[in-house]
Amino acid sequence: MPGNVHLTFWHPLFWHPLFWIALLAGSTALAAPPLSTEDARALRARFQTRQRETLTWSATFVQTLTLPGLRDPVVSQGTLAYRAPDRLRLDFTKPAGELVLVLGDRLFIQKTGARLAEKSLREDSAGKPFLSLLGLLRGQPADEESDYTQEVRREEDHYAVVLTRNADAPTQMPARIANRIAADTLEVREVVVDLPSGGVLSYRFDAITRNAPLDPARFAVPTDPTSRELR
Repeated sequence: MPGNVHLTFWHPLFWHPLFWIALLAGSTALAAPPLSTEDARALRARFQTRQRETLTWSATFVQTLTLPGLRDPVVSQGTLAYRAPDRLRLDFTKPAGELVLVLGDRLFIQKTGARLAEKSLREDSAGKPFLSLLGLLRGQPADEESDYTQEVRREEDHYAVVLTRNADAPTQMPARIANRIAADTLEVREVVVDLPSGGVLSYRFDAITRNAPLDPARFAVPTDPTSRELR
């Protein structure tokens, strides 16, 4: 198991664009009838419009990763802050002190025990997950939807959308993406991803705030010495 397993916001399957297109989903038991194609498209349009109107967005997150052969789940926690159109910051409280900061094309990553690294958001492979997240926050669609079959349902106080990978889709993509979005606010509350490896990656978002003032200092250029990395 890699030493960086705690920092699984780096996990490529989590940050795959399809992960965010899923938007929604909830329990395994889907008792409610699915929405019609027309209603599902209308819901998606509402979500995208809301995201495009978002100037700031912040939340706390708890991530749980279970993998075959891993005795106990790995839990990470932190906060996420976004300021339109291209400012993003993730502060980890568990493991403490780890950081991701996006300022335009500049990507800063601080990992435990390592120097602060600066990369290119668009040119470095490490930037792809954060480009995907920025796409979600801006309400921009991704291109991989044709690889999945989507089902959308209304369940009590939330919408559920389950994306199931098609038989002819690349097997390195998530087998199933199940997320939950609040019906009243259209906020993403929980996400569950079935990994191709047999593991499960889940996220819960709480204390969500939209279009509230954020301290500009959170998006200041770091003053610590950095190592410049481009791969």
